[in-house]
Amino acid sequence: MKGLVEGINLEAVYELFKEEIRNFELIPVEKSQRVKVEPRQLRLLSCNIPNYWLLVDGVECEVSGFGLYRVLVLTEDLCLADFREDVPYLRVGKRLYAACLPFWIYLTSDFIEENSVFVAMVEEEVIRYLLEWVKKVELPVVNDVRGRYIVDMMELTSWWNACSILEVVDACELSGNEN
Repeated sequence: MKGLVEGINLEAVYELFKEEIRNFELIPVEKSQRVKVEPRQLRLLSCNIPNYWLLVDGVECEVSGFGLYRVLVLTEDLCLADFREDVPYLRVGKRLYAACLPFWIYLTSDFIEENSVFVAMVEEEVIRYLLEWVKKVELPVVNDVRGRYIVDMMELTSWWNACSILEVVDACELSGNEN
């Protein structure tokens, strides 16, 4: 994939990304278009930036009906995500490539279903490979444009991550108080 991004003005691409983020808006998926959330799904975030969520696995919670998923974040912004030689790419169909970013988040199944659309199922071996890569990779330095991009993506997703975790903790506490 290195050949696809050589010669690109990364600062200009990063500035375009920053403009998209300034205008960022989650667009709720219509109820009739929603697909039940399951592990191994690749889902397209319903917004103005080309990002995907790969649902790795569900997190056990004693509160029935509450799903919390570990989610890998992928992007079509290949030149900004390509911060080292071994960045893994996921190919979906004939033309779509998405680069795995070096972190994961946690999201509730309701949030995922309301804010993303189903794209494809991904094989477990591929998910294991991506997850192992994320666990071992070091984040790039922040003074590099690609490092700033990854920090921006982490900041963008941090609110959803925190809210999802706190929602599940709150539900568990409420469930415990009722017993």
